Amino acid sequence: FTSMRRFVQYKVSSFQSLRFFNMSNNIIQQNATDLLEIIPPNIEEFVASNNQISGSLPDSLDNLPMLRQFNMASNSLSGDLPGFIASFATLQELDLSNQTKGFKGPIPENLWRHLSLKTLHLAGSRLTGTISSLVGNLA
Repeated sequence: FTSMRRFVQYKVSSFQSLRFFNMSNNIIQQNATDLLEIIPPNIEEFVASNNQISGSLPDSLDNLPMLRQFNMASNSLSGDLPGFIASFATLQELDLSNQTKGFKGPIPENLWRHLSLKTLHLAGSRLTGTISSLVGNLA
C-alpha cells in the first residue's frame, strides 16, 4: 500500500480472518478514527507507524477484542490519550511515541493497572503530569 492516500477504499474490514496487519512506512493520510473503524474485529497486531495519520484516537475500540499489539508511532495524532487503552485485556504492546502534533494531558491513571501490558512507548508524545507509583503493576 505504498503511497496510498486514503486507505478506507480497500475495505480491509471484509478480511475477517486477518490477524496481523502492518501498514507502516507509507504515506497514509487519514483520520485515525476513520481508519480504525475499518480494521477487522479479530486483528491481533495492528501496526500503522511512520505515516501521516492525524486526529485523535476514538474513545473506544470495542471492536478489537483480540488486540495484542497497537502501534501508531510517528504519526500526527493529537488530543487526549484515551483511557480505553487500559480496557484491552489482551494488549501487551502499546507504541504511541513520536507524534508530530502530540497528545495533551496526563497518562490515564487506569493504564497503570493494565496487568498484561509488557511494552509501553510514549516518548516524544508531549504528555504532561506525573508517572504514577502504579507503574510497578505493569507486567
